[in-house]
Amino acid sequence: MTAVIADPFSRFIKQCVFLGSLLASFLAFADTDVALAEEEANRLLARMSEAFSRLDYDGTFVYSHGNSMETMRIIHRVDEGVEKERIVRMDGSRHELIRDGEQVTCVHAAGWKGNLNHRIPAGPFAKAFIRDVSNLTDKYQLTDGRKGRVVGRDAISFAIKPKDEYRYGYRIWLDQETGLLLKSVLLHGGRVLERFQFTQVNLSTPIPDSELALGLTGEVIKHNPLTLTAQETIEQKKPNWKLTWLPDGFIMRVQGIRRTYGGKMQADTLTFSDGMTAFSIFIEKASDEAHQEMATQMGATVAVARIVKNKSGNYFATVVGEVPMQTAKRLADSIVPVSAEP
Repeated sequence: MTAVIADPFSRFIKQCVFLGSLLASFLAFADTDVALAEEEANRLLARMSEAFSRLDYDGTFVYSHGNSMETMRIIHRVDEGVEKERIVRMDGSRHELIRDGEQVTCVHAAGWKGNLNHRIPAGPFAKAFIRDVSNLTDKYQLTDGRKGRVVGRDAISFAIKPKDEYRYGYRIWLDQETGLLLKSVLLHGGRVLERFQFTQVNLSTPIPDSELALGLTGEVIKHNPLTLTAQETIEQKKPNWKLTWLPDGFIMRVQGIRRTYGGKMQADTLTFSDGMTAFSIFIEKASDEAHQEMATQMGATVAVARIVKNKSGNYFATVVGEVPMQTAKRLADSIVPVSAEP
């Protein structure tokens, strides 16, 4: 499996991406930050997590990562507990994403040449698939609660500071009334890696069915990033590979085998999360022509690939996720066969 950083649109749908700020100097974590009480910290995190999936909202946001900046519109409605959502790319090539419960469809204008093979991409509106904030304060410290305003709404702002060097830090702004994430920044080593901010949001006007319907007309390309195609199957089983090192707080969320039609290719897949962020590991039989060791980064997303070995030969292992580069490299270097001793 060749490591590919998902295209910018796809990263909005997978796992809270925390982004944007006005002045980076105001966002740096200072030694004088005052920690929020654990009860209050957990309450704020729970409100944020619930707001994504339980509220009806229609808004436009700006997202930047690496050297890219994009504008998106999101329409979200809950019908009897079932989430329905439409995300529209407002600049560049025309992309839309339609979600109805667990069914997700990506739609591209005809002629699009991007990668159709992405699964659960990252971003502020996909973290519901993996987020578990119940024990987040074990790995992060919430500090420096402040009141402010974002997009004309009263907000509460606080820093989420990691307790080790193996994960990123954040500063986020939540709507004071509802808990919805209005603005965020992802930080590492004093640098802003990703930014997100609503520029307009409506939380009161009823959302009609027409706003959730596909807006692209004419010939389009559709695919389902969260489901398998008819040519693929997943076999859940114990993994053939393991990690001899894992940062505290990360636990395995997904494991299995993904096969192409006829079993010609297979890849072990492992996904780990600490409740705030996640990374995945893909391991397949190595091909000398197609696979080379590498390390690359776009914004907060990194990909590190290594050749690993077991008794049957060489395999190609790729770590992809929103973790610091040194974390991804250490993870990649710790992949061994299950039969091997740590």
